[in-house]
Amino acid sequence: MYNLCCISLSLKKSGTRHRAFRFTQFEKHERAEALEILGERALENLQTTLLTMKHAHSNGWGYRISSTLFPLFNLDKANVKLEHLPNAVQIDEKFREIRLFIYSQSPKDFRISFHPDHFNVLCSSNPEVVKRTINELDHHAWLMDEIAGESSDSYWYPLNIHMSRSNGDPKQISKEFLENYHKLPSRVQKRLVLENEDKGLWTPDMLYKLIHLESGIPITYDNLHHQCNPGEWSTKEAFAKCYETWDVHKCRPLFHYSEGGANNNPRAHVDFPTSTPMRFRQQYDSNVTLGKKIDWDIELKQKDYAINHLEELDQKVLLTC
Repeated sequence: MYNLCCISLSLKKSGTRHRAFRFTQFEKHERAEALEILGERALENLQTTLLTMKHAHSNGWGYRISSTLFPLFNLDKANVKLEHLPNAVQIDEKFREIRLFIYSQSPKDFRISFHPDHFNVLCSSNPEVVKRTINELDHHAWLMDEIAGESSDSYWYPLNIHMSRSNGDPKQISKEFLENYHKLPSRVQKRLVLENEDKGLWTPDMLYKLIHLESGIPITYDNLHHQCNPGEWSTKEAFAKCYETWDVHKCRPLFHYSEGGANNNPRAHVDFPTSTPMRFRQQYDSNVTLGKKIDWDIELKQKDYAINHLEELDQKVLLTC
């Protein structure tokens, strides 16, 4: 399954988009008026999420949900909770509508996930950053509960983050990460997965040896990040090791596919692909011949148009097999 990430460019053409509300805007209004605007934005963002889910599902894709559904909810100085919003009842009704849509699908036909922003650093040396990260991750777990139901606390509905810290001794960093991981609410722990990074310490081998073997946390393999920052393992070995971190009898792995080179930057995602995850697996994955399934978040800048192109390339691969 290919997964659309955050926005649909085809829906955006018709005006369907997620809307932000910055604190600088929030504080320009009286609190009651600011909460009214914030509630309207949140409800509109949920409606956009539902429309994008339906668009993705109609194409046979999953969906990585935008992390900006509820602006300012984890900003202490804003002090905003759902019950503060004047349209909280309507928001609850929209959550219910989304849950009903998800429940109406076969359990293995539609997958959703979150990828909280890079400022979430569970192993930060700054205690305030760690505190904010724990709150932000729990906010995303709450959102997933509301969107997919409390029974969705599994890796089928993952919260994907980076380590995002490479200064220091990797063993000490991993120790601090694991200490903070155990402080997370259970609804976060049961969903949290880690991704190999395109620079720094956290290559697949380092995540595997220092994090996965100590905690069982699955690794999201990102092909472009590994290409830019391979560490000790070849592509074939890294792919296989990341694959085995997932309990594939319960849940298909969710990996990331992208290609780099935009603006001559090997790490920058391009608009459209020249290859596909299918071709990648044929080259590097011994499990492909066993019919093992993997889902892929497609991190290409042209979003749904890029996935359409991937599927066209896949058809050409199948015709030549």
